[in-house]
Amino acid sequence: MLEEFINFLCALIMACSGFYIIKKIRHSEEKICLKYIIILIINSLFIVMIHYLNYNAISVLLNFIINTITYKMIFKSSIEEAVISTAILTIIIIVADVIDIFIQILFVPSHLLQNNIYIYLMGNIIVAIISLLLIHIRFIQKNTNKFYQILLSKDLKLNILFVLLVIVGISGIGYNLILNYRFNFKFFSNILIMSSLIFTSVIFVRNRETYNQLSRDYDILMENVQTFEEWIEKEQYNRHEHKNQLAILYALSKEQKVKDKIQEIIDQNIDIENDMIHSLRRIPKGGLKGILYYKIIIAQKHKINLTIDVSVKEKGILQKLNSKKMNELSKVTGIYFDNAIEAASESRKKRITVEIYELKDKIQIVISNTFKKGSILENNGNKGVSSKGPGRGNGLYFASKIIRNNQWLQEKHEIIDRYYVETISITKNTSK
Repeated sequence: MLEEFINFLCALIMACSGFYIIKKIRHSEEKICLKYIIILIINSLFIVMIHYLNYNAISVLLNFIINTITYKMIFKSSIEEAVISTAILTIIIIVADVIDIFIQILFVPSHLLQNNIYIYLMGNIIVAIISLLLIHIRFIQKNTNKFYQILLSKDLKLNILFVLLVIVGISGIGYNLILNYRFNFKFFSNILIMSSLIFTSVIFVRNRETYNQLSRDYDILMENVQTFEEWIEKEQYNRHEHKNQLAILYALSKEQKVKDKIQEIIDQNIDIENDMIHSLRRIPKGGLKGILYYKIIIAQKHKINLTIDVSVKEKGILQKLNSKKMNELSKVTGIYFDNAIEAASESRKKRITVEIYELKDKIQIVISNTFKKGSILENNGNKGVSSKGPGRGNGLYFASKIIRNNQWLQEKHEIIDRYYVETISITKNTSK
């Protein structure tokens, strides 16, 4: 009876510490009350039943499921939020468990380590204390909350699958550590593998953070760009009216100097920007046209010789893209146009050609630019890879991820006659 009570007490200690840790992870304002105490007691009873299966990976997974349900009820969260917060809690507890194993191996005689109920109770108390101390470390608390928010933001199913696989892996390693219970090659190998898994998880989450931040930045840009489309076309109309008024003044004036000045103003207004606007007249509104307008202005600012040729049908493939696909296409086009501007601005000829044409079953957007010798890298679709140095290739990495996630989009890059040529293809089945 004493053993069952201590097992229950250990389970309750861990359940209560888990409540507090998840509260910190979620930045929740929930306070302990009678209802929650009852839920935690029920949780502890289930955990005690699982305890008699002996410690193994299956028991850890069953604990995980019970804890997920428990904390979902307490924090009134979605199942996705509960899974991710419980996964972070489980990792913290397993790390605390490993620290406890170190302590026990160092200070407790080997013959007392297993099958001693008091050592078991002390071990659970130590694990709970270490877990609470870990979550109070400012760096850990800040990053666990940050990871929690990142994992919930995008690709939720992929993130949940990843954290579950990590839990399974770490649980299996924890089981091996419990069985081993002494310092040897196997023990340190398991510690190394566990550390690698946790390190991989951190890298995964940070990659998700970079991707999510880029996605948010481009979403904001797309919102502003659609307003920009309207402004450009309204401005074009105003300029046209302004030129008509100048033409009337030109006809009325008899002074040659006045006529010359009016003609100079008219000629200045008919600049490359208006030519580009005319070229893009068949590109539908919704983001792509705005992105092209915006990049044209940037290219002009860099004094780049820019040529745009558009040959698409009025009711063709582009017009059949829904808003989500148009948004993705606009992001990819904007990134590759940016890359072309950056490369061309450093070259001697400073030239960019943009061709958008419709074939029988696809649209192709071809961006060709001059470049400085040695500035093009073969693996420029990898994260952080750029001729500009570390950490500058995130845009191209983001574009490659969008293309990988959208089968209707294809990308090809090659060097032709000293031009770097980027081809984006949109297949006809995008209308379905």
